Amino acid sequence: MGEPAASISVKILKAEGVRLNSDNSEVKPAVLAQLRINIGGRGEQAFRSEPAAPSTSPEWNQQFFLPVRDPQTSQLECTLWDDSDAAAKGHSNFLGEVILNLAKLVPYYGQYIEQVFDIKQGKTIKTEKTASGKLRMGLQLDSPAVPGALAAAQAAGQPAAPPAPPAAPAA
Repeated sequence: MGEPAASISVKILKAEGVRLNSDNSEVKPAVLAQLRINIGGRGEQAFRSEPAAPSTSPEWNQQFFLPVRDPQTSQLECTLWDDSDAAAKGHSNFLGEVILNLAKLVPYYGQYIEQVFDIKQGKTIKTEKTASGKLRMGLQLDSPAVPGALAAAQAAGQPAAPPAPPAAPAA
């Protein structure tokens, strides 16, 4: 498959207005986020957040670094799940998803961007209840070596030097 051409730092910050998974309005979902890079319908390794405290407005503030083989053709897929539903069958605990074409981030290479996304009904995962809410994420597309440089600089209390853009592919 080859080495990653880039990496993306994804900071899952918070969500608002996430739908209930139960008909009982007293039972709030313990929402967890699952992230993966999707290329041509094939998903890469999934990364999962810790479940947030039960709420329809969960907060995580968790950061992940995902390798990206080709930013021009890849998508970031963030699915939300109710981790408190012990009796979940199939995808009954699916709460919604956000899908972002990473090509949209290429012009902002090396820049941290925070954005709010609509949580939508799944295209491949179907549930009886309609997804709702908004998800706030911080995103930064960088060279593959940057996650280590960022972590080291942050641990030292210093800003990391901006990375050089990836080399153009050979013709």
